[in-house]
Amino acid sequence: MKRLSTLLFAAIASLCCLAVDYMMYTGIYGECEDDEPSQIYGGSYSEYPPGLIDAQFPGGEVELVRYISRNTDIQEVYSGEYDKNGVPLLVTGDVLVEFVIDRCGKPGKFRVVQSLTDEQDAEALRVMETLPMFRAASLDGYRVKSAYIAPIRFLHDRMPKPKEDEYYYDDGSYDYNYDYNYDSSSDSNSDFNYDYSSDYNYDYSSESDTIYNQSDTIYNVSDTIR
Repeated sequence: MKRLSTLLFAAIASLCCLAVDYMMYTGIYGECEDDEPSQIYGGSYSEYPPGLIDAQFPGGEVELVRYISRNTDIQEVYSGEYDKNGVPLLVTGDVLVEFVIDRCGKPGKFRVVQSLTDEQDAEALRVMETLPMFRAASLDGYRVKSAYIAPIRFLHDRMPKPKEDEYYYDDGSYDYNYDYNYDSSSDSNSDFNYDYSSDYNYDYSSESDTIYNQSDTIYNVSDTIR
């Protein structure tokens, strides 16, 4: 039994590491253009009706969270606060962006519904505007427009240490030891404890943020639209 559990865990882990084709839904509706007015379900537009099947990102909801995190750049916006060693701390928090998936699976109508700073808001919109095609939502066998709200998370409270090969000129004015001789694991007051050897050290398996209001389901969608 123990060996079976180990093999099952290894199989699941290997599946999680498979590369996702973000273009898998590109062209599934042919030369589709959704340029006619129609009902938008969800978000700030209207209630979710019973039976609505959510739009699907390539690889599912967890992969969408992973895509957003991988493509979000840390913004050098300081909060005005310092840690116990005098290192300036960055503004942290979430920007919430509402977006609509049309009946052709194309994301659009991006807007910030919860702001952080101008720089982080702009970065959040930039990332969301790079989203690939989705599989469109459906209701009663018809493709429909659907709206969602996604969190774009800015969790790093310190700038990561620059790589050594990023320096081409040193005029002697920069103190390389000032900001980065810091052991965050010993700071009990720190809200976040990251390994800055990589840009992002995030356990997606524990992701608690929900982007969709309904279950992430694999389904077959009719070619007709409502």
